[in-house]
Amino acid sequence: MPVLLCVVSEKTGYPAETINPDMDLEGDLGIDSIKRVEILSAVSEKLPRCPKVKPEHLGTLRTLNQIAAYLSEGNAVSAPIPAPAAVVSVPDSSLPEVPSIITRLVPELTPIGPRDAFPLDKSLPIAVTKDSGLDTAIVQELKSKGYNAELISIGDALPAQFGALILVAPAHPASKSCPWTEDSEAWLKKAFLLVQSAGRSFTTRGTRGLIMTVTRLDGALGLQGGNDQDPVFGGLAGLMKTAAREWKSVSRAVDVDSKLPLNAAAKLLVKELSFDGPVEAGLSSEGLKTIALVERACVPYGLEPLKFGDAVIVTGGARGVTAECALALGRAFKARLVLVGRSPLPGDEPAEFSAASSESALRSLIAKSSSGLTPREIGARAKELLAAREIRATLARLNAAGAEARYRAVDARDAASVKALVAETVKDFGPIRGLIHGAGVLADKPILEKTPTMLDAVLDTKLSGLRHLLNAVKPSDLRLVALFSSSTARYGRVGQSDYAVANEALNKIAQVLSARLPKCRVASLGWGPWDGGMVDAGLKKLFASEGVGVIGLTAGGEHLVAELRGSGPAETVVLAALPGARPALPVSFELDLTLESYPFLSSHVLNGRAVLPLAISVELLAHAALHANPGLVFTGFDDLRVAKGIVVRPGAGTTIKAHAGPAEKRDGSFVVAAELRGDDGSLRLSAKVLLAAKRPSAPAAVLKVAGAPYGRTIEKAYREVLFHGSDMQFILAAPHCGPDGIVIESKTALPPASWARQPIRDRWLTDPAALDAAFQAMILWTDAQMGAPSLPSFAARYRQYAENFPERGVRVVLKAVKRADGLAGADIEFLDARGSLIAKLDGFECAADASLAGAFRRNAVESAA
Repeated sequence: MPVLLCVVSEKTGYPAETINPDMDLEGDLGIDSIKRVEILSAVSEKLPRCPKVKPEHLGTLRTLNQIAAYLSEGNAVSAPIPAPAAVVSVPDSSLPEVPSIITRLVPELTPIGPRDAFPLDKSLPIAVTKDSGLDTAIVQELKSKGYNAELISIGDALPAQFGALILVAPAHPASKSCPWTEDSEAWLKKAFLLVQSAGRSFTTRGTRGLIMTVTRLDGALGLQGGNDQDPVFGGLAGLMKTAAREWKSVSRAVDVDSKLPLNAAAKLLVKELSFDGPVEAGLSSEGLKTIALVERACVPYGLEPLKFGDAVIVTGGARGVTAECALALGRAFKARLVLVGRSPLPGDEPAEFSAASSESALRSLIAKSSSGLTPREIGARAKELLAAREIRATLARLNAAGAEARYRAVDARDAASVKALVAETVKDFGPIRGLIHGAGVLADKPILEKTPTMLDAVLDTKLSGLRHLLNAVKPSDLRLVALFSSSTARYGRVGQSDYAVANEALNKIAQVLSARLPKCRVASLGWGPWDGGMVDAGLKKLFASEGVGVIGLTAGGEHLVAELRGSGPAETVVLAALPGARPALPVSFELDLTLESYPFLSSHVLNGRAVLPLAISVELLAHAALHANPGLVFTGFDDLRVAKGIVVRPGAGTTIKAHAGPAEKRDGSFVVAAELRGDDGSLRLSAKVLLAAKRPSAPAAVLKVAGAPYGRTIEKAYREVLFHGSDMQFILAAPHCGPDGIVIESKTALPPASWARQPIRDRWLTDPAALDAAFQAMILWTDAQMGAPSLPSFAARYRQYAENFPERGVRVVLKAVKRADGLAGADIEFLDARGSLIAKLDGFECAADASLAGAFRRNAVESAA
């Protein structure tokens, strides 16, 4: 506890003596989700041996005492899937600018390929929400297929037992002045709470149910925008994408073309109940489609959206991201900017606080000068002073850039205040030519912990605020509308379901506005995280672990200007590459994988799907490196990382691309960066492959493992523990297995022509049979020692000292160890009959998980629908 109190005091500025360990982190101390990550990162550095408290665990750790107890006991908490972060930023002019490589992604429709079936339980009723006609058609179709269906109203309680919820949004044409109404927002909140109730029921019962939301926009998930339907209901897709990350239940967001006949739409929807994905699907006369993100550059339009002196209203305050974007607009267009925020119009700062340059320093000064204040009151006062400073600084920078700027303290959720603001602006500056809607708030909690108050705060700021603006301005005057959405809307993010809903609704609104206002450039930008005062080194490390960089303040503002000067589309996702990210590696070769061409794949099946073995993937990486650098020999690899498994579906197969860079000389060897990527460009596997002019001499073997023989016969091990079919059963015996590791006798690989109809090489570079046998042995060990099977995820170093493994087989010695968070590690040696070292693999890691047992049992290829 002393270390924890010290860190909290250091990071917040609260004197340690004012902090009660039973205070609520958020409610009493005002520590938001961003500051919590910063605190936990510092605690982890000071207490490296304690269990790490991951940010997503904080929903159950609300006080310092609870965190201290966790650090002492290390109670396990299941970790949800990470996803790209939301926009968070408070700029600090003292921080250096982060160079950013901006990636602009455009959502485009793509056909849906083969999918996994979902066996919906017909013994349980399906709840269908009432609407103006489609509900009845769905119920009739369900009953014709043998399902029991119940109609419920949006505010009704769900049945005590049910297997699925179909939530049907109303079919409302968009309103005239503003495309949606206050009633739409109210319905959206009710829909959220109904989905929450369904998720709570499934979670409580331990049931993997199905929740499907149904909208009737354009059958293209709002990307076409031409049907002029109420776009706000499209925000449900953001909820479903987040639910898919937080819950085990199947989450679907299906958009049906409003022009489809009801009976036809109902048939298509009921058919979709049989599949577990994708989360987003569009149904129209053109077929079934989903959304893929494609990297696209801005296309010059040739016209400036704004002229000198045009009036632009910018919500989101004169601070943070919106301030930087306003500055970029001011420089580019010399517009008249009215910055709108909730912070009071700043007056002069008390002199006694002027020396404090950080929030923590301000808190310390306030605590000393104002006795009797609680930590939360101290924090609120410090934030007020900092906000006032930023507002004054932003206005000064704008005026220096040649843009006329003013600040108004207005809550965009109040219609009368917004109407008065617009009237004042028109009177002083002329017609409103631009709207930049950057206002937004976060209230991070899992879906099941969201409250109506949180929904009001998050949704009203985004949606009601924009609605009031659109109702107050004259739409035909507009030449520019920029809506600040978030990558959270596109990907979903644990804890930010309401934020995803609000921002996804903004994306759909932008599509409708773009179709309605041909003379206005409309853009909804799904920003990734920005650099700034709240994004410190700890948060950057968190984002980096998710594969996401932070957008530099200057680069982000410049991108906004470029986007607004460009032509369409209405929705984009804007991310930053990680610092130092290298350009894409050249393609070495492509490989079409099918079960027919590579029959061994039918013996490597998880959860009903054939998966390319890691040992074969290693072989492909080695081949890619040599293919790009002929004349050398393969000697090993470093830093092998599994990003995602390569699934080969029956019939269609899978295309993968092997990438390899140039050879870089290092310590007498040549290092080649190599990757395997899917046909969608996603990274699947990477390593630094080592090549040399000649193979190094082998050192002596050093690993020793004691223990009795493995507890099952090898035949029973393949039946009861492993998932490998006959073509992938390489273990012959396991003479030793104990707490410190396992020893096996293994076959070595037959020539490549025995594995593939058209192999890419005549001889192996490694030995996929021996390597895979080692991975199989690790499964046996984790099952015996940790009670769970495992799958490989990382290997630090592999060195191979022989050109070929002996035909008679090898002995494989695995010195294994249990690690935290369900991980296990091992150093592995491959020995010939004389005990000489053929190869060694150091720093191998795998993830043990009891739930894998079910996937292992489904080890026959299942047909995909």
